[in-house]
Amino acid sequence: MKYQRHLLIVLLLAVFFICCDKKDDRQKAGDYTPLAEQFVKLLINEEYEKAIQSFDDTMKNTLPSDKLEIAWQNLITQVGHYKRQLGVRQTKEQGYDIVFVSCEFEKNNADIKIVFNNTKEIAGLWFVPPIEYKP
Repeated sequence: MKYQRHLLIVLLLAVFFICCDKKDDRQKAGDYTPLAEQFVKLLINEEYEKAIQSFDDTMKNTLPSDKLEIAWQNLITQVGHYKRQLGVRQTKEQGYDIVFVSCEFEKNNADIKIVFNNTKEIAGLWFVPPIEYKP
């Protein structure tokens, strides 16, 4: 009887840990990283018209597709062609969700800082020096 009780406890613990270890593939509420990664892919593929569709009205007026292209090309001139994504991290400041997509380029690394408003539109964009990514 004691053996069965211990076996039952071990099995219950195993099921508990297996269930807790599963990763939820669905986008979590407030998780803007998939949107940010998709935006960066559009930049990499030079799809500027598609990229600005995720901008809020202020960004669309401030950084239309032709200016976004110039900004991206200026970054490429400075750091070289895109090689790969190193990581992504999200933070929240003053009511905005901010996602940093850390990228490796030929000459140097850079973070693409993307600021989202509460309607999941991009309200800010910067290319900044990287903070060391730790997975």
